[in-house]
Amino acid sequence: MSTLLPGEPLGAGTDAMYRQLRRGPEEPHRLRSDFTPPLAPARTGGRVVATLAHLTDLHVVDPGSPARLDFAMRSGAGRPAWGGAVDWVFRPQELLTPYAVRSMVATLAGLPVDVCVVTGDNIDNCQTNELDAYLALLDGGEVRLAPAYHGPQRLDWDDDWYWRPDPGDDQYKRRWGFPTHPGLLDLASAPFTAAPLGHPWLGCLGNHDLLIGGASQGQAHLGGLVTGDRKPVELPDDVRCGLDTLLSDPAPLFSGRSRPVPAVPERAFAGRTELIRRHLGHGFTEENVRDGTAYYAYDPVPGLRVITLDTNHAPGHWDGSMDQRQLAWLEDQLAGTDGPDAPLVVLASHHATASMNNRYGVCPDREADRAYAAEVLSTALRCPNVVLWLNGHHHANRITAHYRVGGGGLYEVTTASITDWPSQARLIEIAIEPTGEIRLTSTMIDHAAPATVSGDLADPAQLAALHRELAYNDGVRAGRFGAEGSSMDRNVHLYLPRR
Repeated sequence: MSTLLPGEPLGAGTDAMYRQLRRGPEEPHRLRSDFTPPLAPARTGGRVVATLAHLTDLHVVDPGSPARLDFAMRSGAGRPAWGGAVDWVFRPQELLTPYAVRSMVATLAGLPVDVCVVTGDNIDNCQTNELDAYLALLDGGEVRLAPAYHGPQRLDWDDDWYWRPDPGDDQYKRRWGFPTHPGLLDLASAPFTAAPLGHPWLGCLGNHDLLIGGASQGQAHLGGLVTGDRKPVELPDDVRCGLDTLLSDPAPLFSGRSRPVPAVPERAFAGRTELIRRHLGHGFTEENVRDGTAYYAYDPVPGLRVITLDTNHAPGHWDGSMDQRQLAWLEDQLAGTDGPDAPLVVLASHHATASMNNRYGVCPDREADRAYAAEVLSTALRCPNVVLWLNGHHHANRITAHYRVGGGGLYEVTTASITDWPSQARLIEIAIEPTGEIRLTSTMIDHAAPATVSGDLADPAQLAALHRELAYNDGVRAGRFGAEGSSMDRNVHLYLPRR
């Protein structure tokens, strides 16, 4: 699998060059033996238990939605009052995200995969039209987010803060040398038909699936806005704007100057029960619908169990936690997988341990009702058959070793997002070596769109390639900020001692 590297500059801005991408040499698999003595070369060739695909943080988005705070990023990004809540609201490539997902799904469809684990933030703003599009991208069907794009990337909105692909001036062209692609907005917003993944896949809910902007439980206050015919374009002058308002009562943030847009009834917010119900057949069961729970166990092949967790923090904010009921359920599940003949266990969740300490809205005397990273990790480590924890949320490739008292442990594998650079998925081959060691081989997957944008943008593959190129050059979060991770977070053989 070749790598993607920065290529020739296509434009020059005051802050950076805009570069095309190019194919580079294949990245070798390195050896990590955090729990076992380092031996070389890597020991491979044992019995393969399963091959998993890991796909996360798709952020299939309706960029013209009136219920998005894209306009708040202009003045709020980096401001302490917002606490990071609007640092990621607008992406120049966001309208093209469905094409990147389409290309990744097509790539994974051609690989030998037993099950694909999809760990949340599948949609961006908890809307039913985003949900419809995301499910169509994985299961096959028509992908349609809105009849047409009406938003600030249009020239007639006369706002040069955003990248506007039609000819004209804007800050992305001035500062980062962004290109001009006339007619792109119409091309990218047209409906298309997606082919199915063709492998079993398991769903998981993330904060953006459940909360407005991934943070706020304000659906009841904004239901009329999201389906309505006005899109806010400025924060109001007479409202205290910041994270506190977003979390407690977001409606005033949307009361500033607005523009008329066509109403789209399909933009209704998706409730928790609807999200669970729409995932039936992808790990979720009727029991989940009845109980309102978003966690389950699934056995994709003999010898392996995937336990999907719900780490969403009910009061709001984007980081995670878990209630004690779910933790007790997890303990019961792991009690049945303890022993040399029991299946290996893979945990899956949206949040990583680094982001599972959300105490927003929890009274100090009720903190015992919630379980945070240390307690959940301790529970997992008590079961020696838990070897892997897959998650996302951080939009970056990371692999962390967690040590078990008495030896061994588990690997926490966090995979980068599809919506942002490097737009990658990951394969994990789980094998048992003749020595009895457990081998987890991680291989990063780039979707098969061309590295360099060079053809007709009416071709969906070219739109997927342009998405990735724009994501790399995004001046706000850009490819130079380390989302790729180190070489030891990507293609690597991970070893665990025998059980």
